[in-house]
Amino acid sequence: MTPEEYRRQQAGVLARLLQLLMPLLGVLQARPSDQQWRAFVQALYPIVMRSRTESWRAAERLYRGQRVLQGAPEGPIEFPRRNYPPEALDKALRRVARGRLAGLDDGQAVPELVRQEAAAVVVRHAQDAGREAIVDAARHDPEALGYARVATGTSTCAFCLMLVSRGPVYKSASAALLRDGTGEPYHDRCDCIAVPVFAREEWPGRAEYEAAERLWREGGRSLNGLRRYLAEQRRQSGEQGGEQAA
Repeated sequence: MTPEEYRRQQAGVLARLLQLLMPLLGVLQARPSDQQWRAFVQALYPIVMRSRTESWRAAERLYRGQRVLQGAPEGPIEFPRRNYPPEALDKALRRVARGRLAGLDDGQAVPELVRQEAAAVVVRHAQDAGREAIVDAARHDPEALGYARVATGTSTCAFCLMLVSRGPVYKSASAALLRDGTGEPYHDRCDCIAVPVFAREEWPGRAEYEAAERLWREGGRSLNGLRRYLAEQRRQSGEQGGEQAA
């Protein structure tokens, strides 16, 4: 399987998830009681688990396919399964939604933004199962050089670009993978995936890595510098677009 095929499969997973998720988010009410909140999370959890399983299986197919395509020797591959308790989903949803709901007046309509933020959390938790599958398999596979972070969208934040610019260096757990202050490697609405790397000279995402590495250097090799550099690039691009329109 190629990363492009993997992305299409993951898109299907997320489309099915959202089809089931949105009606549940629609029943959220202002100031939910503890019992109502628990019932909401309990109804949502099996849906998320199914999506995580589908995401994990798609990642396993990507890993096995890339192992062959990149010329690694045949051999057994270990795919550990991480524990995902309901408490993990509960904690994440409390962070973005429960407090906001509690701050509403009784009977007040739930802002659409709250539902969107809750949906973004659920989607990330589903996607993370696939990312984790790649990471954990690479850590246990003696044939893997490691895994690399690859951005797949048209707009990638500076923090993710910084991690993309490091290439296939993530063989073991590292604080460098964690987003500022959250202890999580991927953020809500993140478009990055993890890809296994077996051949340093040729692997999916190498071109994106080299482009990100150039941006990192041009931004002064610091996160704040990269943010300023990207902002300046966007500003200049906007000015040029305005001149052309004129």
